[in-house]
Amino acid sequence: MRALRKDTSLYLFCLPGLVLTFIFSYIPMYGVQIAFRKYNARDGIWGSEWVGLQYFERFFNSPYFESTIANTLILSLYSLIVSFPIPIILALMLNSFRHNRYKKVIQTITYAPNFISTVVMCGMLILFLSPSSGIISKLVGLFGFQLPNLMGSAAAFPHIYVWSEAWQHVGWDSILYIATLSS
Repeated sequence: MRALRKDTSLYLFCLPGLVLTFIFSYIPMYGVQIAFRKYNARDGIWGSEWVGLQYFERFFNSPYFESTIANTLILSLYSLIVSFPIPIILALMLNSFRHNRYKKVIQTITYAPNFISTVVMCGMLILFLSPSSGIISKLVGLFGFQLPNLMGSAAAFPHIYVWSEAWQHVGWDSILYIATLSS
């Protein structure tokens, strides 16, 4: 009790973090029970019928279960392979720069996509990759080639998904590694 009184100010500094964690992490767990109910918005969570593991059984017995799990694992591994080493390499390159001005400009340019929302990022991808009016298809058209419809191609989806995510987050991740290297 004596230690509690002695360190009261330290515990008060922890209080906002605990309150935010409770509000944004624990209160939303209340909604997890929707997965176990035949949810009806009119009746609310508590008024909806309890069905237990019915929806989980339906998913596990679905003909799409194996392909869904396989695609999720493939995308996750591909994303890990791409988005793990690139920020480290960028951080090592930036850390070796002698001119701080160039270093800061490159950090700013690579960090800027982090502030683009996912919706805007998807719109940009459509503008870049559209087969009829996309910037990339226009550039390829200047050389006499025609770009296939990448946005409609199932084979191109994993690459577009992973590389756009890497482009969006490589700057922030490299800043974290640079902070680690400089300490």
